[in-house]
Amino acid sequence: MRCVILLVVSGAIASGAHAGLVGSYTVGTGSNSSHLQFDFGNSNTYLYDVRYEGALHGNALLAIVAAAQPGFFSYQVQSYSFGEFLTGVTIGSDTDSGEGTPPDYLDYWHYWTMESGAASWTESFIGFADRTVSNGSWDGWVFNSAGAPAAVPAPGAIALIACAGLVRRRAR
Repeated sequence: MRCVILLVVSGAIASGAHAGLVGSYTVGTGSNSSHLQFDFGNSNTYLYDVRYEGALHGNALLAIVAAAQPGFFSYQVQSYSFGEFLTGVTIGSDTDSGEGTPPDYLDYWHYWTMESGAASWTESFIGFADRTVSNGSWDGWVFNSAGAPAAVPAPGAIALIACAGLVRRRAR
């Protein structure tokens, strides 16, 4: 019970106006799990642990999140002959959209991937509609920066850290 209260309190603190990890959510059902990370232009980061069965592409992960959080999570895609392009994402009160306008051409959602067990992010050279995700894989989206996604704990790790600290404190 104390872990639940601690998580609610830490979630309320994290959802404040400061930048960093704002929210971590688990959505979907199934034995497979892939992660989505969104780094907004204001430095706010959101993590999703997406559960599913069978083989999926990266665009299906976004659809699962949108179906699980209507009114909180939405995204816009532009279709071209070469594939789909993510043009906008809204999570809660954070929203960013763009297509790479001059002069710096950075105002768009940059797509990064990391396979299970990999040590670092790789900028994707295939589109998210063509990328087959696998159990434990990560898809990262960064707006208005060519840099890799921020280093943050995996979804669920925050809960484990908070509960471990509580248990350690009770053992004293």
